[in-house]
Amino acid sequence: MKKLIKLREKIQTKQAKVAVIGLGYVGLPVSCMLAEAGFQVTGVDIKQDRVDMINGGQSPIEGREPGLSELLTKVVENGHFKATTDYAALKDVDIFLIDVETPIDENHIPQYKALKSACESIASIMKNGALVIVESTIAPGAMDTVVRPILEDVSSKKSKDGFFLGACPERVMPGKLIANLREMSRVCGGETSEVAELMTFFYRHIVQADLDPADLITAELTKTAENAYRDVNI
Repeated sequence: MKKLIKLREKIQTKQAKVAVIGLGYVGLPVSCMLAEAGFQVTGVDIKQDRVDMINGGQSPIEGREPGLSELLTKVVENGHFKATTDYAALKDVDIFLIDVETPIDENHIPQYKALKSACESIASIMKNGALVIVESTIAPGAMDTVVRPILEDVSSKKSKDGFFLGACPERVMPGKLIANLREMSRVCGGETSEVAELMTFFYRHIVQADLDPADLITAELTKTAENAYRDVNI
């Protein structure tokens, strides 16, 4: 509990360091918005050319994304956001957001290669008391069966003590990334109610809509239900 209180204080004073893993359609705008809010943000991507573009103040996102290019240039120039391919630069990070791809195969089975790799890399450098939040779309139960075991095994830390775990599924559409992140309500699922409340406190810095605290499985299920609803409508 003391670790969560300390992290809340760091969030409130903007001293909490944030890392965003995966700088695509979700990770890049989230990084920029958190940096604009005053946090020191480091983005990680496996593609060096993407990292170079971002550090040069240029958005690698294709298509028209109102406000993103201007915001990226602003936060890169003021030093609040930088990108890298090196996880060693994240050893002092307080909050990790995972925004990697989670595709399905021809049998509609989720493929977690990128997620597993991100978890392994985070766990290898994660400091004591860090908060790890998965924003990527995952199947119900994946936090308990995929994410937590890797983080615990590689880091030799136990969740709810050595680190804290949360799920806050993204809700964005191309062409409306910034607007969706700011204006769409979200479910903040934590492994404990205290973690969920801390997540809502953190996301309130960039989200103007409702933020609902919940548990991990509820957060996972809300994303599954929303995607199913979209598929049926399409």
